[in-house]
Amino acid sequence: MKALVINQYGGPEQLRIQETSIPDRGKGELLVRIHAAGVNPVDFKIRNGSMKFITGSKFPRILGGDIAGVVEQADPKSPYRPGDKVFAMLTLKGGGYAEFAAVKENQVCRIPEGLGMADAASMPLAALTAFQAFKKGGDIKPGDKVLINGASGGVGSFAVQIAKAQEAYVTAVCSTGNTEFVQSLGADQVIDYTTEDFTKKRTRYKKVFDAVAKSSFYKCRKILEKDGNYITTVPNKGLFFFKALNFTRSKKAGFIMVKPEGSDLKIISDYYKEGKLRPHVSKIFPLEDGAEAHELLETERVRGKLVLSVIP
Repeated sequence: MKALVINQYGGPEQLRIQETSIPDRGKGELLVRIHAAGVNPVDFKIRNGSMKFITGSKFPRILGGDIAGVVEQADPKSPYRPGDKVFAMLTLKGGGYAEFAAVKENQVCRIPEGLGMADAASMPLAALTAFQAFKKGGDIKPGDKVLINGASGGVGSFAVQIAKAQEAYVTAVCSTGNTEFVQSLGADQVIDYTTEDFTKKRTRYKKVFDAVAKSSFYKCRKILEKDGNYITTVPNKGLFFFKALNFTRSKKAGFIMVKPEGSDLKIISDYYKEGKLRPHVSKIFPLEDGAEAHELLETERVRGKLVLSVIP
C-alpha cells in the first residue's frame, strides 16, 4: 500500500511516500481503507523526535492518529460489515497517513449521515481530547463557567462546542482575528489574548482548559472556583508538582492523555447529528503534500483542522 512515512526524526522533509505492507488485522480488529486522515500537533512532535522517549526509534514509521474510511474486512461476528463508513482515533503507534489501517472495533464509530470523509477525519483525536478533558474532576453541569484557552485551534474549536453542548457558559480565549470564528462556534464571551490577560480576570471558572498548553496552573489557579479544575494538554514538571499536591487543596491541576474510545466518539457523533457540533477543516492536502501540511501546522496559526486526502 501507499503510505507517507518517516525513516528518521527531523523536519517536514522527512515525510516521504513509500510502498509498505498492508497491516495484518488481528482478532477484534477491522481493516479500514482510509479515505482521509487528520493532521494533529502530536504528529509533528513525533516526527521531530520530541516524543521519542515514548515512541522509540523504530523506523519506518507511519504517522497519523485520525482516520475516516470504509471497512474492508471484519470478523464474522463483528457489528461492522465491509462497506460501513467509520472514523476513529488511532493509538500513538499511528498509521493514519496510509491507504489502510487495522483498528480495534471498540475504537471506531460509524460516520453519521451527512458528514463527509475529510470532516470526519478531522474529528476523533481533537474532539476526544476536549470531551475527555471535561470529564476531569467531574462532568460539566448546566450553567458551569468554563474557560478555553486556544479556542480557535483544532482541540479548542471542538472544546467550545462540546462545552456548549453540555450547557456550560463558555469563555473563549483567542487572537483578534479569530474572535468572530469562536463566536460562531457558540462562545458566550471572547477574550482577546493580545489585549487582555485572562489569568487576571475577576470571573471564576469551574474548569479552565488550556487546549494549547500556553499558560500554567500557577497562573490560572486564581481564576478557578473553590473546587475548580485546571486541565492542560501537555504536562510539565511544574504541573506534576502541583498535581501531586491535589489532595491538599480544593483547586485541582491535571492534564489529559486522550484515549481512543469508540463509546466517547459515539457521543460526539450524536452531538453532530443534533446540530450541536460541526468540524472546521481549514485546508485539505493530498497525501503526497503531507510535509506542506506539517509546515503550516507548525506555524500555530491554523484555524480548526488540517486533513490529508488519501482517496480524492
